[in-house]
Amino acid sequence: MVGKMKIRFVIFSFFLAVVFLFVYWGSQPFTVKFSKDFYYDYDLNSIFGNSKAGDIPPEIIDFSYDNNFVVVKQKPKSKYSGMYNCPEDLNYKNGIDETYYWLISLKEKKVYGPMLLEEYNILCKEKNVQLEFKNNKYVKKKNL
Repeated sequence: MVGKMKIRFVIFSFFLAVVFLFVYWGSQPFTVKFSKDFYYDYDLNSIFGNSKAGDIPPEIIDFSYDNNFVVVKQKPKSKYSGMYNCPEDLNYKNGIDETYYWLISLKEKKVYGPMLLEEYNILCKEKNVQLEFKNNKYVKKKNL
């Protein structure tokens, strides 16, 4: 009888440990890796690139990607901390109250942007980018 209780206790403890791990892993921030040089960080709602290409600071509204490109829709924040590898003078042509678009060429390891929609559409046509925004489920949702 005592042996059965020990086995039940071990099984129950194992079950609780597995449940705890799933809850723990599910609550952790995560990244979406586009290539060895670029990834989206959910916690920071930013895209980070290699030191040569640069980053796309918050707030990322949406992105889509394939093996060649990442397309990004962004609503800039007014201030960024020093953690981003991007030029101090990002050219937000219409100020920060506008939505901007970015294109990352994974093969070239190059970031294009920020751009207004018209510029973005022209560049996508030139580079034959076929990606569309579809309200990516991995993007951290915030009230913008």
